[in-house]
Amino acid sequence: MKFSRIIKPALLCVSLLSCFQSQAASGVYAGGPVYNNNQQSIDELKSSEFSNLIVWTIHISENGDLNYNAEFPLVSQGKYIGNEKHPEFKKDMANLKSYPSTITRLEIGLSGYGSKTFDNVKSLINCRARFCGTGPDSILYKNFKALKEAFPTVDALNNDDEDTYDLSSSVKFHIMLADLGFKTAIVPYMKKPFWQDLVKQVNKVRPNAIDILYLQAYAGGAKNIPCDWDLGLPVHVGLWSKDFQPKALQDKMQAWKNQCPNVVKGGFMWLYDDFDNSERVKGYAQAINNVFGKQ
Repeated sequence: MKFSRIIKPALLCVSLLSCFQSQAASGVYAGGPVYNNNQQSIDELKSSEFSNLIVWTIHISENGDLNYNAEFPLVSQGKYIGNEKHPEFKKDMANLKSYPSTITRLEIGLSGYGSKTFDNVKSLINCRARFCGTGPDSILYKNFKALKEAFPTVDALNNDDEDTYDLSSSVKFHIMLADLGFKTAIVPYMKKPFWQDLVKQVNKVRPNAIDILYLQAYAGGAKNIPCDWDLGLPVHVGLWSKDFQPKALQDKMQAWKNQCPNVVKGGFMWLYDDFDNSERVKGYAQAINNVFGKQ
């Protein structure tokens, strides 16, 4: 996903079967509208019929601070400071999975094309000062601990490393996230060997810490063949709303599912900001759910 400034508790289960059926199959990335148009967007997303929501995206600065879309500071020096610019953001994030809502998995995006996030992760892990590394005294640990405490309903962080691809620091970073209670999803569009090694090494020591692969099949990943991305994770394939209307999107995803049903388990949309406040919100969710159902 291109790095640019975007201005623009789960469903109650009445039985064990309904809990199982509500596991995620359809996802959507949403940026600025979640906090800039929250009075409309929160309700629309909760009733969207999407089951995965990825609120896009956090960037990590050179000193370890976390900020959203280069628009507002989120965490600094181990403290949540998002209330300074968007006082309703924490409450809105907690509300996204509260009943009634179709959202059963809430993620926060991390990095994006052109972001220095994983360059800074590498530097902060490999430096020699007291705040370096991934231990409890490190700034990365303190800041992501504060993030988890601020957003306890967030299930996972969504790794969109499109620039750095440093395996050693990425493995250490993802193990730290797992120890703090975060799952991780990965969202590749190239560099399959890197992602394969990352999943293998992290999940070897923290089983199932990385649990979903969101494959970009648009923009730089438009030539990706989903069946080629079996890394031992369920693959959710993504398309861009500017390229597909719901019916054509459903046909495309059905073809992928038919080709390798044991690999392709879901789909997602990039980007809610381009079709929010329209009938296409439910249209895209229904198109994906028609193919994959509730996994």
